[in-house]
Amino acid sequence: MFINQASEADTPPATGWHEVYRRAVREPNDLVGEVRTAVEYGLHDPVGSMEMIGAAEETTRAVVTALSSPWALYTPQDAATAAAGLFIQLEHQAQALQELARAVERIAARGETVLPAPAGPGQPANLADALAALQRVSEQIRSLVAENASATVRALEAAPASAPLGADVHTTVAAVAVLLAEQHPGTVTLNRHTDDAAFEEPDDGDGWCGCSITFHSTEDEYTFYRGDGMWSLLRESDRRDLGDGHVVHDARETLPILLENAHPQQLTDSILRIVADDQQEPDFAGGLRSVPTGQL
Repeated sequence: MFINQASEADTPPATGWHEVYRRAVREPNDLVGEVRTAVEYGLHDPVGSMEMIGAAEETTRAVVTALSSPWALYTPQDAATAAAGLFIQLEHQAQALQELARAVERIAARGETVLPAPAGPGQPANLADALAALQRVSEQIRSLVAENASATVRALEAAPASAPLGADVHTTVAAVAVLLAEQHPGTVTLNRHTDDAAFEEPDDGDGWCGCSITFHSTEDEYTFYRGDGMWSLLRESDRRDLGDGHVVHDARETLPILLENAHPQQLTDSILRIVADDQQEPDFAGGLRSVPTGQL
């Protein structure tokens, strides 16, 4: 997982830049698992080749989208891991270009096409020239990686990291409360489920500590908390007492942030944006969303 921070114990000077990436992504995610399964099943024909090339194109474009987010990476160490991964991708791309050239040569050897001699001076480039160009581009990519990867990754790994990241949900909620108190004009209250010294993360798999943050705006009161593995925001005006000791809310906003130890400022920015939108659009068009009734 990303959100790495520099540590002399974890990052010895001799660590190679490939290992910087592998150390951070030892456990493959579901997307990687699907690709590995496809490779193990076998890629032996044009259908498999086109499917994998299509998947690679889609994921490469998705990486551009992911990195364009203001909170795509938290620390220089996250950037080191990302850089190492992208350099490894370039190495594979260089190999892919060479394999493409070899594939065309095999097609010609089977008699499926004719591989001409390289074009002479003043003549338009032909298939032989194209294959030679692929070889040159492959070598250029390899040179680029060899000359820049290690220095780039090592510099980012060694850069000081000062992101105030919590070790768990409890410390993250407490940090968000501090930031809200500084950046929100209304009253902010951290509702502690237990004392810091006695806190123990419950083993429920959802990253829950029982704490919440209550804060007021000019229009309403809001509660921020984590439950069911999600960060959520409730509005007091949507509160209903069922009369049996239970309380429900008919609307909530679930933040698009899943990490238990997400950057507190990222969470704070999202909270303030949601509240601002909600107060401008009291009909829920831009603020809190209606959800099935459930207990807090």
